[in-house]
Amino acid sequence: MKSYIDIRKTGFFFIALSISALLASKGQPLIHGNDTAVNVIVTVFSILAGFLVAIIAISGDPAFMARGSWRIAEVQRRSINRRLVQQKLLFTAYLTTLGMIFISLLAGKASSSAATAIEQAYLFLSSLAFIYSLKLPGFLMRMQQDRIDAEIEARRRREIPASND
Repeated sequence: MKSYIDIRKTGFFFIALSISALLASKGQPLIHGNDTAVNVIVTVFSILAGFLVAIIAISGDPAFMARGSWRIAEVQRRSINRRLVQQKLLFTAYLTTLGMIFISLLAGKASSSAATAIEQAYLFLSSLAFIYSLKLPGFLMRMQQDRIDAEIEARRRREIPASND
């Protein structure tokens, strides 16, 4: 099996990384001591985490696999596993962001330099996770399109033998 680099995915990653680094460095003074902004981030990532759990449950449900032989299911399994791993990483980023905000609230009372570093870290991670979250609607749309295509193909297969009579 040959490995290759997907230029679009790599480009997206580096753009997201650059935007997140810029937001972390320039946005930290704006978030420091701003309880309203922190509450917005906590609320958004709590909602996104719940939403992502639902997506993981739906996208991993074997009932939605295309009908056909075990070979078709085996090919689909690899694709589904890859998607589930990506979603798991995004979910972990959400929870890590929330954890870092909690640590930031605790460290904010102890050390100014530690609080600044933690705020920059969670701003970076939250920006990166949010940017990747923008891809979720496209994922859901592709998943539904794949299911529709599989259903159309299954109906086509059922009608072909009947038309040969």
